[in-house]
Amino acid sequence: MNHRGVNVGEIDTMDNPMQPWGNQGGNSQGPVAPLVVGGEDAQARSYMASIQYPDGDHECGGSLIADRWVITARHCAPRIVPGQFHVRIGSADRTTGGTLAGIQQVFSHPLGAPDKAGNDVALILLDQAVPQKPIPIARRAGQPGTPTRIFGFGITCDSDFNDPSCIAASRMLQQLDTKIAPDRRCSVADPQTGVRFFDPATELCTVSRDGKKKMGCFGDSGGPQVEVRHGREVLIGATSGDGDDWELRPNVCTTAPDGRNGAGIWSDLTSLYRWIMQTLRKNDPRAADEVELSSAAV
Repeated sequence: MNHRGVNVGEIDTMDNPMQPWGNQGGNSQGPVAPLVVGGEDAQARSYMASIQYPDGDHECGGSLIADRWVITARHCAPRIVPGQFHVRIGSADRTTGGTLAGIQQVFSHPLGAPDKAGNDVALILLDQAVPQKPIPIARRAGQPGTPTRIFGFGITCDSDFNDPSCIAASRMLQQLDTKIAPDRRCSVADPQTGVRFFDPATELCTVSRDGKKKMGCFGDSGGPQVEVRHGREVLIGATSGDGDDWELRPNVCTTAPDGRNGAGIWSDLTSLYRWIMQTLRKNDPRAADEVELSSAAV
């Protein structure tokens, strides 16, 4: 699907703004990326990042993996302008607190593309080191049924996209308990070509853990999906898109077209680990060593 993001004013006219969840929410004056519907307020996470326009509007989420590096979704990258956009890191309030850093450079996975599934990952080099503690990347994601948790500043309501209050991005960080689902659960496809937009080699299918209609949504793109191992959060995914729908409709994030609970797609950062390390090794060997060491520990 090639609509990587749309303005709020265009949301009811685009044929597929949900794959992936990019550039929705915020306020009615400008675009932002996806939020958690059915979640709850979260405590601050040192690694949580809000990628923002020059005026402070939220665009996408991300995760701090080294003191100058944030990982996010590739489909967010075309809108991120180095030297103009900035990243707020480590705050539960996307408008204040934490550390606000500029963006020096963006690296997108070379095999990712708007018209095909998979490899939806990008790395952001900040213009300064930040004091917040990064999150380690797991070497392998859990099997279907493994408990996970997602975080985001995206929209918290998807029932009426003509209602500005419904599509407003959350100021406060949201979280939702989720679990990894079997690959077959993420079945979104182009109705004309039959091409499916889920790549089991580089993506994770995810559903709500409590069996209710809750899911990530617009504004959550690029944000973290974590597992807890030995009492410690480890990064396994980055929010990518919807696992059910081709067309936008009310409750598109939280339900499938047949009324089932909705599913979402997250980039499997454990399967993309080699590209992550190659990019870091080429551009910042010290950071690569730190990420590799922290990853090996989990």
